[in-house]
Amino acid sequence: MKKYPKDVKVVFKNFPLSFHKQAKTAAKYALAAHKQGKWYEMYEKIMAEYKKLKNDESLPETYAKDLGLDMNKFMADFKSQEIAAQVDLEMSQFRKSGIPRLSVPKFLIQGKEPQGRSMAAFSAMIDSELKKIKK
Repeated sequence: MKKYPKDVKVVFKNFPLSFHKQAKTAAKYALAAHKQGKWYEMYEKIMAEYKKLKNDESLPETYAKDLGLDMNKFMADFKSQEIAAQVDLEMSQFRKSGIPRLSVPKFLIQGKEPQGRSMAAFSAMIDSELKKIKK
């Protein structure tokens, strides 16, 4: 984002892996936090301690309190059909994309996965895509 502040847009999509029992729940908690402008903060907390979710399913509620969220709204949003539907839609989009699901997170540039997770690999793809657009 620092290198391409006007040319790159970052979009996060949920694809909770089925073998992570709390992944879908964690996605819903992050989206509930998003309703109060704290998606990234919740995401960071969950990802930093994701292994603890296996033993304490209510941990994101603690994070929400730490973030100063309105807990009634947070829990209502977490339980809402809207958020469940968003997670299901994003999972469906990914399944239909044809992109192999070997690991997450996935990074895509114009719908294609870079051949590496280095700044050089990302930059090469971004530069190539920008050249196509600017022609």
